[in-house]
Amino acid sequence: MRKLLLVPLFALYLTILSAGGMYISEEIYETVGIVVSLNGNQLHIIGESLTEFGHADVVVDITNARIYNLQTGFPVDISFIGSGMSARVAYNESETALAVWLNCDNENSAVFSVVVSDNIQYGGDYCVFLCTDGKYRVTLSGQTVIIDPHYGELSPIDILPGQELFLWVDMITASSPSLVYPDKVVLIND
Repeated sequence: MRKLLLVPLFALYLTILSAGGMYISEEIYETVGIVVSLNGNQLHIIGESLTEFGHADVVVDITNARIYNLQTGFPVDISFIGSGMSARVAYNESETALAVWLNCDNENSAVFSVVVSDNIQYGGDYCVFLCTDGKYRVTLSGQTVIIDPHYGELSPIDILPGQELFLWVDMITASSPSLVYPDKVVLIND
């Protein structure tokens, strides 16, 4: 199951990075493993490459990378990183990290961020919205765990256009836009 999900996960990194305002025009590599060390802005990870030309043992520059704690979904700063942590890193050919995900123990779930567009519909206990980049149509129901930045619980009707959300997703359809039904959502901004 894990290997089947890794191919669709690779496509999600462009969404994560475009949500952060970055434009990527080069190939992205990915490695998942354990943090060996952090020396200044140089992060050393040993594990396995999840892309054809990635590296199992990689040192990447994380100076401009977005760093996330996947247990909470919130962005963290470089001081959060410690030796022995599980980590995933997306990086380019020059080994500059674009994004780092820490505490990524559940490799069967895709985790990525989206921004809610104005194209949103509300129902009794659900909302459905298109992401601003148009790639995903997200459905949140009363069964979805939705948490705000202060760890308070939210309902689907609390979601508003312009908010950035971090999603935990077990399956994504191959349609256009892809249909997404997250298990957990964290609101990154108020």
